[in-house]
Amino acid sequence: MNKDIARLQFITSPETKLSYQEQIRLFTLGGGNWVQLRMKDETPEEIEKEAIRCFSYCMDNGVKFILNDHVEIAARIGADGVHLGKNDMAPSKARQILGEQTIIGGTANTFEDIKRLVAEGVDYIGLGPFRFTSTKKNLSPILGLEGYEKIFAQCKEAGINIPIIAIGGLTEDDFKGLFDTGVHGVALSSNITESDQPGAKTLELLTEIGKLTSMQYNQKIK
Repeated sequence: MNKDIARLQFITSPETKLSYQEQIRLFTLGGGNWVQLRMKDETPEEIEKEAIRCFSYCMDNGVKFILNDHVEIAARIGADGVHLGKNDMAPSKARQILGEQTIIGGTANTFEDIKRLVAEGVDYIGLGPFRFTSTKKNLSPILGLEGYEKIFAQCKEAGINIPIIAIGGLTEDDFKGLFDTGVHGVALSSNITESDQPGAKTLELLTEIGKLTSMQYNQKIK
């Protein structure tokens, strides 16, 4: 399996009139190719049924499908990967269940979290929250741009080089500052689902990310 980590990741939201499948469909129509199905208050049975439906659509359209938590369900349906929160199953245990080819991501709020996740063998890290977001309960301390800068400096000093995805209340106005710190990509939810045209919004975000990452690449090779 190709483990390329997308620079724009979409996380489904329950706080919209759109169904999970419709959220995913609109995101992918705009060119998005990485989806995380996040369902926190439904039963495992409901989550598995929805995951099968959404994963089927993603497979048909060449989109990476990541399930939030629920490692056993991900294993049963053959999902591309899982994203594990700080209170979810340990990534090393998830790896034993899912195998080496499956993508495993983990949530971090501190440099210590990042060190632990790297030691546990994750493929990427979701670092946040950048600012307050209503889509997530029990938020860890807000990092802000200064928090990202500090953590990336610590990663550089420790020789840690793993794809880190910024998450938590982001808008496109935050992108330049975040990519300047060294983030690999960004994860968005309500920024896309609350747009009048989620597909067009996705295309706009991908275009902006493409410009910023091209600038970074050009600066490195000069």
